[in-house]
Amino acid sequence: DKTKIGIDVSKWQGEIDWEKVKNAGVEFAIIRVGYQTDYDGENVVDPYFLANIEGAKRVGLPVGIYYYSYAKNVDQAIQQAEWVNKQLSEYQIDLPIAFDWESWNSFNKAGMSFYTINKAANEFLNVVAPSSSYRKGMLYSSKSYLEKIWYPTEHDTWLAHYTNQTNYQGKYKLWQMCDIGRVDGINTNVDINIMYLDV
Repeated sequence: DKTKIGIDVSKWQGEIDWEKVKNAGVEFAIIRVGYQTDYDGENVVDPYFLANIEGAKRVGLPVGIYYYSYAKNVDQAIQQAEWVNKQLSEYQIDLPIAFDWESWNSFNKAGMSFYTINKAANEFLNVVAPSSSYRKGMLYSSKSYLEKIWYPTEHDTWLAHYTNQTNYQGKYKLWQMCDIGRVDGINTNVDINIMYLDV
């Protein structure tokens, strides 16, 4: 009674039949609005963003958003957040808007400290979900990086941990439990998420 099951999608899922997705039991969707092409790269709208957000809303699914970032500093993160706000200006966003930064293998290339990446994430989330707004922000990361790098935040956490039962001890709103889900209406694998309503 205190959970819902959903998916997160981007161009990698291709064209989605949202009516079938809802009828299959999916209760919410987190949709990629766009991404940065690389360090110092441009912001690009996910080619399926409009089709996905309009399709999900048409069938009445609550929608959240994520943006894939290569931000190297706080200023870039703020600029990206402002760009995201522009893309979302015509839409009611029901669930949190997530900051997704995953380029840990080339972290030194970014020239940031752990303090700076945390500050960049928080400033991004403060811009997309200011305290005066109905919107909420959310930090996406895997279990290991949440434990080793990310500081506790006032924003929600979206945990990625592909296992049957997570042993992550921190607080989290969403749990991305696998990336090999199969859902009617989607022709590829899709990430499966659990949302905790009492968090």
